[in-house]
Parts: sequence; structure tokens; C-alpha cells
Amino acid sequence: MLKALLTAALVTLSTAAFAQHVEADKRLKFGAECVGPVTTLAPRLGTCMIVGAKTRIWCPNGRVFDRGGEKPQSFLVRSICELNQVL
Repeated sequence: MLKALLTAALVTLSTAAFAQHVEADKRLKFGAECVGPVTTLAPRLGTCMIVGAKTRIWCPNGRVFDRGGEKPQSFLVRSICELNQVL
């Protein structure tokens, strides 16, 4: 019984409704408003820290995301930008 409850809780908490929210904005240029160096992962794919303990992510398709927290790992950046591999 405990295993079934634990499994149900894990399935519920792993749904898309509990995913971390990111905001998209296409108006910002690559490297805009960074307070530190830009980490370039591929052409037109990069991240940097911005004011307010946030990270800005630029995707090759032109979308820009602001995300709370530290700089994400490259696999997370690729996932946010909907890339299967770095170009």
C-alpha cells in the first residue's frame, strides 16, 4: 500500500504542471544586460547571469528566456531551447 501511494505521489509531482516556469522574449540581443561573462555553448546559443540572481538563455531560433537560479548545465539549456544536440 505504501509503495502504491509513493508511486502515485511521484507520478503526480513529475507532471508538466510542476515544471519550472521560464519567460520567453525575442527583443533582447545576444549578451544584453549581462552582469557577468556570456557562456557560449554553440553559435547563437549561450547563457549569462543578469540582475536579480537570474540567468538569461539565448536560443538559436531567436527566443530568449529568463530563468531563476544559477547558470544551467548545457543539457538543460538544450532542453529549454528544444534542441536535440548542440549544432
